[in-house]
Amino acid sequence: MLTPLIARLVTLSIRRPGWIIVLSLLLAVLSGYYVVHHFKISTDISQLIETEPDWAARGNAIDAAFPQRGSTVLVVVEAQAPEFADAAANELATALAKNTQHFTTVSQPSGGDFFEHKGLLYLSTDKVADITQQLVKARPLINALAHDPTLTGLAGTLNTSLLLPLQLGQVTLGQMSNLLGKSADVLDNVLANQPAVFSWRNLVDTSATQPARAFVTVQPVVDYNALEPGASGSNAIRATANELKLSEKYGAVVRLTGEQPLSDEEFASLKDGAVLNGILTFIVVLVILWLALRSGKMIIAVFITLFVGLAITAALGLLMVHALNLISVAFMVLFVGLGVDFGVQFGVRYREERFKDDRLDVALVNTARHVGIPLTLAAAATAASFFSFLPTAYRGVSELGQIAGVGMLVAYVTNMTLFPALIKVFAPPGEAASPGFPKLAPVDDYLARNRTPVLIGTLVVVICALPLLLHLRFDFNPLNLKDPKTESMATLLSLKDAPEAAVNDVKVLAPSLEEADKIAAKLEKLPEVERATTLSTLIPADQPQKLDLIAAAASVLLPSLDQRVATPADDAVRVATLKRVSNSLELAADEHPGPGEAEARGLAATLKKLAAADAATRDRAEHAMSDPLRIALGQMRALLQPSPITLASLPKSMTESWLAADGHALVEASPKALDGKSRDDDKLLSRFANAVQKAEPNAIGGPISVLHSANTIIKAFEQAAAWSLIAIAILLWLTLRRIGDVLRTLIPLLVSAVVTLELCVVFDMPLNFANIIALPLMLGIGVAFKIYFVMAWRSGQTGLLQSSLTHAVMFSAATTATAFGSLWFSHHPGTSSMGRLLVLALFTTLIGAVVFQPVLMGKPRVRPKKVAETV
Repeated sequence: MLTPLIARLVTLSIRRPGWIIVLSLLLAVLSGYYVVHHFKISTDISQLIETEPDWAARGNAIDAAFPQRGSTVLVVVEAQAPEFADAAANELATALAKNTQHFTTVSQPSGGDFFEHKGLLYLSTDKVADITQQLVKARPLINALAHDPTLTGLAGTLNTSLLLPLQLGQVTLGQMSNLLGKSADVLDNVLANQPAVFSWRNLVDTSATQPARAFVTVQPVVDYNALEPGASGSNAIRATANELKLSEKYGAVVRLTGEQPLSDEEFASLKDGAVLNGILTFIVVLVILWLALRSGKMIIAVFITLFVGLAITAALGLLMVHALNLISVAFMVLFVGLGVDFGVQFGVRYREERFKDDRLDVALVNTARHVGIPLTLAAAATAASFFSFLPTAYRGVSELGQIAGVGMLVAYVTNMTLFPALIKVFAPPGEAASPGFPKLAPVDDYLARNRTPVLIGTLVVVICALPLLLHLRFDFNPLNLKDPKTESMATLLSLKDAPEAAVNDVKVLAPSLEEADKIAAKLEKLPEVERATTLSTLIPADQPQKLDLIAAAASVLLPSLDQRVATPADDAVRVATLKRVSNSLELAADEHPGPGEAEARGLAATLKKLAAADAATRDRAEHAMSDPLRIALGQMRALLQPSPITLASLPKSMTESWLAADGHALVEASPKALDGKSRDDDKLLSRFANAVQKAEPNAIGGPISVLHSANTIIKAFEQAAAWSLIAIAILLWLTLRRIGDVLRTLIPLLVSAVVTLELCVVFDMPLNFANIIALPLMLGIGVAFKIYFVMAWRSGQTGLLQSSLTHAVMFSAATTATAFGSLWFSHHPGTSSMGRLLVLALFTTLIGAVVFQPVLMGKPRVRPKKVAETV
């Protein structure tokens, strides 16, 4: 009954083409105007999933109690020496705290004035005793260094405080080898005009890592209406670091990571290369359309129709959802990939009808009669597949489905009105030959003769491969979907298990600090938990004993550290001192062969070169050797003057991060590396999340939230797939009225889906948050292809492989694959994995439609003429 209506619609379009074109372009212009003035994209990823009220309440309660913990930036300050890293971080934190326009809170999680004074109290009592004893023993050296911390003073100290005891037998050259070797290395770099710094702390702490790091935690002001909400804050941090000249003064490098930069750079990686990718995609689609339509005028008509439909769909989408999200914005790629399909189907059939009858109007009307029902059914089925996302909790995809579903209806209407009107106006020349693949005729004959063995063989292979599905993986770690080459991700990976990163920590909100401590004690007993932290954890144990040890050392050392510093010597004295020490080192090497000899001769040669160099080079050596010493002496002075740590004496920023104003307290638990696995191993994190949640059901964040999101998303796609199949089955039944024909459409579709999942295992393509969208999406695309072949089969058509239908389907699939495949080349791993799976699913769907379905259907059924006409 629909065929005459569709034919009349096309007839009206070609009788009044001017009106149709003007009206369509007017709608497109108005839609474009609306889009330009109302376009909005929300980059708040927390809004992509609608969680259960109880789960949402947990997260909201923590956010409300500790708002300063959300959308943070972890500033990682790296330098060659910890003295320089700390100094640079202190300067940066002080400057950022003054910038209230871009930042709401600034803190130093393991640095700043608090830890510079009280850091020793967080060590064990035995460690404090060991450190203070070593410092007391080194009092003469510290006294000499504090009196003259210049290059001249260092050289003189080496001569008097080390080489003289060597002559007296109080020390050996081997005991001095580390100091001598490291000094030579640093000064050699200075002479080579390379970055160089001598770390006095690393001289004692051999476990120190390179580069040295210090951390600043910042909460920027974010704008979720921008594609990169925290970009202004990140730019302000980098600008401040440049203004402070941290690189020049300390050789410091500032790198950003944390929740906000990871999110921002994910969006940036989506844009990276998008323009070039889009241009290349357009060129490839243009070539495919030429191969399919063989007419420049028809290709122009296809693109005009496509752009008009896209503008209208974008306007309707914004009217429906008001603001696009990071997933629904992908409707444009889907519309291009699927919208072209209708144009190709109509255009290829038009070419065949034009070959049969050269009258343009007659060819267009006959095209409408032949493709009207298949296109209508395909558009309805594809739209139903998209609309199946609407009832799910995955809001991002739900809105995508809503917009894309409406877009399919828009694409159908424009291709049945505007497209034929444009063809009428452009009047492409007649066709010299009917489109198709006549060379595939032998394949048609072969499949017809061997239908049963091909059918059985295909099903046997598919069924025998079903055990592969047991190995199908879902990668729930969202970090694996981020570009490892971005600064934020590369920095996070370099931090490894640093507690400042804390990406895998989970949180529990307790009604009081006392309850928080009880929860922490319970969680720390779990073998999967490395540590559980509360505000009480920040109060170190055994403070009286530690304070006594520190006070005893301070009474000996502070007079040396507080003494008056000598006036710096001029360059001539500096040169003379360097030469004298060089000679002393050579003499020491001659008199004490064995361990340390090579280091002494190396430093002697280096000092001789430094003495012969220009003053500017010696100034650089002064900076490399003396500046870290001054900082280290200042840090030592601060560490020797701590005061007891109590809840009241903790910095306000630290207290507020763990104890809310209303008394609620936070517990954080970190995973433990087990069985030789890294803390970010997926199985280990899953085990950790399950163990913590079993012990404390109210825990949230980290892998617990990720697993919850994964379960929500998987459930959403299961629901969407079920609703899609039901809707498509009902639609097919209403149209085809035969259970057998419905099954002939659905079975190849399901077989293609199963094969796609089997190939995911073969090609090691785990499902993830991004690419899982491909599966229900391909139901809509796949059913369109299947419908075309079922309708052709019902009309009695044979030799389907060589027909114009296969010609249209193949080139239509090629354009869709190009649009989706362009995602494969994205720099964003999640988008790339989605494009890869979409292409794989499209390939299996195409094979199922073009090869398996004709074999499954067999010879066309002989149908009464009356029934044929009513369809």
